[in-house]
Amino acid sequence: MSFKSVFICFSLVLVLTPASWAAPFRLIIDPGHGGVDQGAVYGKAKESVITLQVAQALMDLLKKDDRFRATLTRSKDLNLSLPERVKMAEKNHADLFLSLHANASTDFRARGAEFFFQNHLPPDEETLFLAAKENQALRNTANTDAAASDNDVQVILQDLKQSSKMAQSHILSLELLSAWKSEKNTGSNPIRQAPFHVIAKTEIPSVLVELGYLSNPKEGEQLVNPKKQKEMAEKIYQGLVRYKEKVDSASPARLQ
Repeated sequence: MSFKSVFICFSLVLVLTPASWAAPFRLIIDPGHGGVDQGAVYGKAKESVITLQVAQALMDLLKKDDRFRATLTRSKDLNLSLPERVKMAEKNHADLFLSLHANASTDFRARGAEFFFQNHLPPDEETLFLAAKENQALRNTANTDAAASDNDVQVILQDLKQSSKMAQSHILSLELLSAWKSEKNTGSNPIRQAPFHVIAKTEIPSVLVELGYLSNPKEGEQLVNPKKQKEMAEKIYQGLVRYKEKVDSASPARLQ
């Protein structure tokens, strides 16, 4: 790979982090499920309704803060496909994607909020990346001075972008967990990794929040309580504020 190609790759790392440093964060808040897809249902409690109510309470907080520009994937009981939710993030050039859900388990003792982020390349991208690496090794054997092709540069940039997304998503998960404070409000393993479509297919920092377990009698009551829903929205808001402050405090000069 030529020095010029390496320099281009390194320089473009600066654009892989969310938004410009002082600009408002553009958020996509995704209330899970909706319409015919009600999600988890226990008695009269429906996941699709709870996630929308918490999302709307969160939107009320974000609208009052000039540091954020937030959009809901749905503002009513509407059925949206998972790809449609991802496309909304792309269309709005969002910097963060936050999907809200309510959990359920056959074990009624299961409780607590959980925060999921995607930490692995999707299988198709991983295969392409592996193939590109192997092809690069063959070219290097034939001519170690050969310049990298445009495709090689794109693969490297994509890998850098994915790595940046993973790191930022993890930081966001940590800040959201910190805002939850009490261990009683979280599960035993609150930060986890899973290939949920909406967080695996977005190219931006993204976290899926399981607000709690509808199947747990105590938490189920809290999840449908408007006061508790506002408290959950406040915790998420605090986590988002801490995350933005951390990103804003990381001067671009430190990356040079």
